[in-house]
Amino acid sequence: MDETTKYHELAKDAGNRLRAYILSVSSGATGVFFLALTKTDKTPLSSPEKWLLSIALISFVLTVLLCLYELRIDAKRFFSLAKELSKPQSEQSWEKNNSYKSKRYWLIHLSYVTLGIAIASTSFYLFLNIVGT
Repeated sequence: MDETTKYHELAKDAGNRLRAYILSVSSGATGVFFLALTKTDKTPLSSPEKWLLSIALISFVLTVLLCLYELRIDAKRFFSLAKELSKPQSEQSWEKNNSYKSKRYWLIHLSYVTLGIAIASTSFYLFLNIVGT
């Protein structure tokens, strides 16, 4: 195995671990919503709190959906690569692979944005609750 291939494998592994972390954080964030909806003082949520929790919930769900779709695109990309590599070199076409790579790139970066929005909204909600008590 040459050094370039090794670094490509390391980059792919790091990307997979990062995606797993993002999915874990997004899935685990439901604890914040459980906390918010089971408040012991039974005072209703204020309008800003409702908005922040709604934005956070939608953003976390979008993050999970984007990550799952990105995993699907990644699987299709590798299937496509294997299929093309099994053909004679003169018949190989990399257009599908390039399309999958582009989709994957945008899905990954969009999931970072939605995760950032979700974390910021959740943090601001928690901050309001800490300062307000």
